Amino acid sequence: MIDFANLIPARVPRKAVFQQEGWCLWDPCVIRSSDGHHHLFYSRWKRSLGFDAWATHAEIAWATATEAAGPYEFRSVVLSAQTNMSWDAHSVYNVCVIPYGDKFYLYYTGNCGSDAWRPDRKIDISSEEWWVHRNNQRIGVAVADAPQGPWKLCEGPLLDVGPDFGYGITAVPNALVLPDGRVRLYYKTLAPGPGNFGGGVFHYSATAPGPLGPFQRDPTPMVDKRKWLEVDHHFQFHIDDHFEWFQNDRYYAIVKDHDEPFLTPHGRSLLLLESPDGLDWHPSPHLLVKDFSIAWEDGVQQNFQRLEMPKLLLENGCPQLLSLAAQPVNSQDSFLLILALNRPAEVCGTGAGG
Repeated sequence: MIDFANLIPARVPRKAVFQQEGWCLWDPCVIRSSDGHHHLFYSRWKRSLGFDAWATHAEIAWATATEAAGPYEFRSVVLSAQTNMSWDAHSVYNVCVIPYGDKFYLYYTGNCGSDAWRPDRKIDISSEEWWVHRNNQRIGVAVADAPQGPWKLCEGPLLDVGPDFGYGITAVPNALVLPDGRVRLYYKTLAPGPGNFGGGVFHYSATAPGPLGPFQRDPTPMVDKRKWLEVDHHFQFHIDDHFEWFQNDRYYAIVKDHDEPFLTPHGRSLLLLESPDGLDWHPSPHLLVKDFSIAWEDGVQQNFQRLEMPKLLLENGCPQLLSLAAQPVNSQDSFLLILALNRPAEVCGTGAGG
C-alpha cells in the first residue's frame, strides 16, 4: 500500500525548478535512455502571449541531463507550429513519451484554429477564436529511433472524437505498457451535452495491441464523482490531469481533484487512485498525494494556483522522480518541478514499470 505523500520531500530544493526566460513551461515528461542519460520533454510557449496560449501557441521541446533530477539543459524544439492547416498545425502540448521495442513514441495533444492565426498574435481566452483551438483538441503520436529524434509524425489523429472515443475533444494522453505488452492510453474527453464542457470532462482508457493502435475504449470512465460522493451534482471536471502506472501487481493513478465538492479537505489537490486491472478505479487508502503548496529548503512557503500534469519516472517499477507543472498564485508565469522522491523499501517492489 503506497502512501505517496511520504515519497515527496518535505522541503524542496530550488534546484528542482526548471525554467526558461521568456517562456511558460508545462507538461513535463522525463525518460531514461539505455545510455544512462535523462531526457525531459515538455511544452512551452512565449510568456508574452499569456498563460492561456497553451491552447494556441505551444510547442514541444527537449532537454537533457546526466542525473534524473537535473540540472537539465535545453537542446531543441521537437514539434512546433506549421504553416499548413493540418489538424495539429497551431499548438502541440500534453507530451507523453514511452519506449516500446526498439523505438520511442511521443503522444501529444494538438489543435488547429483559423487561418487568422499568427505566431506572435495573442488570442484571448474570452474570444471565440481561443475556444476554436481548445475545441479542436485531438491526440496524435510521433515515432523516433532515439529520444533525440528525428521524430516522424503519424498522419492524422491517433485518437479522434466520435462514438468510439468521446465527444468534443480528446486530450492529455498517458500511455502505459501493460505487463502483456499491450498499450493502454488514458485520456480525457467530454460527455455529450451543450456548451464548451458538454456533460462534463471525463477520463477514459483505450487499449491496443501496440503503441499505434487500433485502440478500443473501455466504456466506463475512470472516475464519476457523483457515484463516489453519492451526490446529484454537475461536475465540469470529475478529475483532471493524470498519470497511471503499474507497480507491485496493482495499477495506480495520480489525478487532480479539480471541482468542488472535493474528495479531501485539501481542496484542489493531487490524489492517488488504485485499481486491480487499470479499469475499475477507486480512491487509495492514502488518498492525498500533494496539496497546492511547496515548502522550499530556504524556508519560504509558496502557494500555487496550479500544481499539476504529474508524470513519474519509474526504475524497476519504483517511482524515482515526480515531475509537475507549476503556476504560482497571482502569476502568469509557469515552470517545471523535477522532484527526486524518497524511496522507502516498502513501496519499491518488483512490479513492471510503464
